[in-house]
Amino acid sequence: MRNCVILAAMVLFLSGCAVNQGILLKYTPEAHEKIISNHTVTLDVIDARAYIKDQSKPASYIGHFRGGYGNTFNAYTVGKVALAQQFSESILSELKVLGFETRDTAGDRKIKVEILDYNFDAYINGRFWYDIKVTVLDSNNSVLSESVFKETHAIKGSVMMGPMGAFKREVPVMQQQLIKKMIRDNQKLMQALS
Repeated sequence: MRNCVILAAMVLFLSGCAVNQGILLKYTPEAHEKIISNHTVTLDVIDARAYIKDQSKPASYIGHFRGGYGNTFNAYTVGKVALAQQFSESILSELKVLGFETRDTAGDRKIKVEILDYNFDAYINGRFWYDIKVTVLDSNNSVLSESVFKETHAIKGSVMMGPMGAFKREVPVMQQQLIKKMIRDNQKLMQALS
């Protein structure tokens, strides 16, 4: 009984702390040998999540925490930066480290990133999932490559850290891995840009 009371008090305390919490998704690319390419690259990131398109959630929304009664509290990127902008900044920094020349418009290769889903649901434990489509097009808009990155990850909280601490620690690591998978580890994309 005592453990149940302590657990309930912890969940209630953590739910109160969940309001207006941001998760830092800043991407830091690892050093890499420059890739030689004759192509210039334009990037287009589209947030195609249904709840963003219908404006039921803001563009900076990335998931929610649950309070003691299961009630939800939205979580956002730090500074409430739009998720599409966060992806764009991360991918551009990755392309720069890899040695690709990027342009705002009129590159002869275009990387189109569609965020079809990106969300988490955290109570004591929780899950984080995403569904991202990455397409490379040439200057005639012909598809040169297409890749889909769709995964669900379980994230375990703890009595000491709670779900918020676990998600603030784990989601940025998973985001870092996702950007690498989408770009430098994506052989189809690399071939299309070479």
